[in-house]
Amino acid sequence: MNQLSYADIISSIALLTAMGALAWNIVRDFVADNVSIEFFIAFGEVGNIKDSMTGLFADAGSLPNHKFDIPGMLVQIINTGHKPIVVRSVGGEYKTREHFSIIVGGLPKMLQPYEVFSNTSNAKQDFIKKIQKDEVKNLWAVDTMNKKWFLSTKGWKRLKNTADYIVFNNHL
Repeated sequence: MNQLSYADIISSIALLTAMGALAWNIVRDFVADNVSIEFFIAFGEVGNIKDSMTGLFADAGSLPNHKFDIPGMLVQIINTGHKPIVVRSVGGEYKTREHFSIIVGGLPKMLQPYEVFSNTSNAKQDFIKKIQKDEVKNLWAVDTMNKKWFLSTKGWKRLKNTADYIVFNNHL
């Protein structure tokens, strides 16, 4: 009478699997499901692909023997979380503790999970020089909950490399 049949064993395994899946969903939804974004800025130039309506942003230094006549600035924000987030502004702080804003067209913008927001504009020469001279302490994007999402180390490296390329006239 105390013997387990194959049906009892299979139903027990199915019950344990279902309980494990339920526990994982609860943990993921309440603990691991954080809102997060990645934020990048780079200097370069916007160009059109020949015989196309498609535009392309090339980081300064990425095109050999190309002069960047009118340097542009690319601001890219990626929602890497699992929930929508509204990004309202981009700004930063100089090492003198003075705060500044960067005007980015299209903000505020609600980003769905894994959605990418990109905006290009003309870059001001004095801002490029301040980046190159290491006068900027922090850059960030701010969401509607007033959380600041800081530029990553990888983002700073990309920004500094493109600023150095333009300031040192490597593009001439």
